[in-house]
Amino acid sequence: MSGAAAPGAHFDGSKDYVSDMTQRPIRGLSSGQLDLTTLREAKSLLGDGTNLPDGSPILPFVFRLTDGGVVTAPAAGLEGFLFGETGISASRGSGAISHHYQDYLNYIDALLAPVAWAVGARHEIRRIDASTTNPAEKYQRLMTFVAQYTAALRRQVAASDGAAWVRTARIYEIFPRAFNLAGKRAAEGRSSGSSSRFFADFGTRDLDAIRNQGFDAIWVMGIFPIGERNRSGTGGGSPYSIMDHDAVHPDLGTRDEFRAFTARAHAAGLRVIIDFVPNHTSMDSKLLNTDPRFFVGKPAEPGRPDPPEGYFAHRDLKGGRDWWIRNGAFLYGGSRAYWNDTAQVDYSNPIFRREMIRIVKRWVADCGVDGFRVDMAYLDLNDFFRQTWGFELGGPMPEREFMEELTTEVKSQFPGTAFIAEGYDRWDDLSKAGFDLIYSKNSMERPGGHQGWYDSLASRDPGQIREAIRRASYLHWQEGASGGLSFIGNHDEASPQRAFGPWTGGASFLTLMMPGGLLFYGSQEVGFDQPDPREPKSIPFGVPVEIDWKADPSVKRFYDETFRLSGWLRAELGEADVEALPWEGDPQWVGYLLKPRRPKPGGPKAVAVLANPTGGNVDVRFRQPQLGIDYSGTLAPFGYDLARF
Repeated sequence: MSGAAAPGAHFDGSKDYVSDMTQRPIRGLSSGQLDLTTLREAKSLLGDGTNLPDGSPILPFVFRLTDGGVVTAPAAGLEGFLFGETGISASRGSGAISHHYQDYLNYIDALLAPVAWAVGARHEIRRIDASTTNPAEKYQRLMTFVAQYTAALRRQVAASDGAAWVRTARIYEIFPRAFNLAGKRAAEGRSSGSSSRFFADFGTRDLDAIRNQGFDAIWVMGIFPIGERNRSGTGGGSPYSIMDHDAVHPDLGTRDEFRAFTARAHAAGLRVIIDFVPNHTSMDSKLLNTDPRFFVGKPAEPGRPDPPEGYFAHRDLKGGRDWWIRNGAFLYGGSRAYWNDTAQVDYSNPIFRREMIRIVKRWVADCGVDGFRVDMAYLDLNDFFRQTWGFELGGPMPEREFMEELTTEVKSQFPGTAFIAEGYDRWDDLSKAGFDLIYSKNSMERPGGHQGWYDSLASRDPGQIREAIRRASYLHWQEGASGGLSFIGNHDEASPQRAFGPWTGGASFLTLMMPGGLLFYGSQEVGFDQPDPREPKSIPFGVPVEIDWKADPSVKRFYDETFRLSGWLRAELGEADVEALPWEGDPQWVGYLLKPRRPKPGGPKAVAVLANPTGGNVDVRFRQPQLGIDYSGTLAPFGYDLARF
């Protein structure tokens, strides 16, 4: 489903308000760049939806079909409503849902009501309702108006959102400590280079090599100084036990060298993303030594030599007081699971909130950072944080979400700054907080559903994968809410070879051909995998590891070819919408159709990406009469293919 307007008659005598609306600014909105407040209102109206007068959120529309079936729109805003209605009308005909006319009218009016500049749209839907035409004509007029109004609003949002670049970014993750730049150069037949520190040594040719693989952003993971207290293993410690959020690890370089690295990356056509780790610090961090009241804890109990489980002892040298500070933690199975090399921060403290925002803004202003991957972002949503820490907090939680406060303040000053949430829960809350992308790893319970990309691929279940493709198709098309970040691996996961087994090629092919946000972990392209028994990730944190850039030549050949094909596909199609295949049925194959939004003369009208996640041969058959497509073929076990039409 492409998100195009639902078929139907255009308005008669509508005085230009609807006529050619998609080419003009919406009445009440500036014809230029929207300010951040108006942009957020427009995105809410499109994506996550608005609130009812009592403050409760409007939920996704539920379509009740004439045959008794029920379909929930993928999101609460205009885009989710339109996407759902268009899909049902295309597959079953508008007669299956036209009885919903009055429900549609009330729902759209409720969405528009809190937005002052949407008064013209409210007047228009009331004019439609007051007309003397028959119910079927009213239905078509309403849907045509909603489609055109939504398209016009999408156009203005896309033109005003400075961080929209990340929604289609191809992000290459680098772990500097293990990257072995000299070894990578040698594998490419180049001189190993200097022995200077990482950021000074990472030159233009190294950046060009990444750009030539089809990536347009790099996430440099683990750039901060790592705590020494209770450090785990012998490999240098976890990059997420941070001693100073405001500094560069001295083994990697100076802040000046990082700034110069960022400038070289920009010159090479690459944006730069770094971590923001908001939930915890190391046990010997600069923030803890600044003020222990920034952390969840309590004064040490006199006469008790050791703190209870989940705490560690801290001496406040400035205040001359002993504290017991909580280790960082998350809820798992109803109880806390602790990271025993970290200290848990306290988001009930407004001064601490200001300090964290200051740190993030300084990375942008001083070093030119383009975006932040926010570690375990959902843990610090107000409701989730209260559930985890409750009465142990130093004060009441502010009403405002810290994540929304962060994204708003940074984007107000630096509109092009992108925020990516590592999120495994609370999708809609993260989206409403202003995140541009959210990890699409696992499935989440939410109205409208969310089938996670990574876990669905790992299941090898065609039904789950098909649902993940459907979810990805909507997340890619919509403009108002967070997009999804797809991946087949990152620094937390097992290598693709272990995660997907013989299905690795097909899973990778489906992921790399998909438009939208993509994350790729540097080392995957050569099949590198060196897990530790205690740490199954491909590059463990607890032991010394350097990437072998000659690890598996056959894997390298596969990715070289797949990167090349993916680049050709993006150049050939331009902006494209995704449609899950097939529309109906439950075959053992999976796939999607890519349809260019602006087809090129002589170019393809569509491209199908197909894969077989099973261990047996499967026959593939699908038809798209409106595009003149009638395809049949066979896929070998775990096979994949691309068909151009």
